[in-house]
Amino acid sequence: MFKELKAVINGSLEGDMQKNALDFAAFLEANDILIESNGDGRGWAVGGVVGNSNGFMMVDSIGKNLGIWINDCNFSDGDSADNDLKAFALAHVVNCPQEPCVGGGCAEKNHRNTIFGKEYESICHSPLAFLNPDAKTCENVKKLFLMLK
Repeated sequence: MFKELKAVINGSLEGDMQKNALDFAAFLEANDILIESNGDGRGWAVGGVVGNSNGFMMVDSIGKNLGIWINDCNFSDGDSADNDLKAFALAHVVNCPQEPCVGGGCAEKNHRNTIFGKEYESICHSPLAFLNPDAKTCENVKKLFLMLK
């Protein structure tokens, strides 16, 4: 599956975006973090199987974008002593576009989550989102995925 992911990255992205995506894919592979294609050749469930994963990685071959989402965000305040990492995560929280959440892929209405001690009432089913992340952002995202492993 990593071979397929790397082929899509090489065929779709360019420059730093390609470098960051390949580096992130290599990180997933080196840390034995499972990926599974969602079947369209552009998206991969990360850390589990489609429909039950810790995250999602999408390589948009049309728009030339990279997106990484973290689904499982029940990080407790004691999970990390790194206050900069906590602030980074909280700065990337995606609130649900409809309040209260009406489903749209969410596991339940009024989807709630606590991320590093901060409670959210109506939050996206993939609460942390990183679109076109730079190298520093990718390094922080890696730390979060390692915490979930």
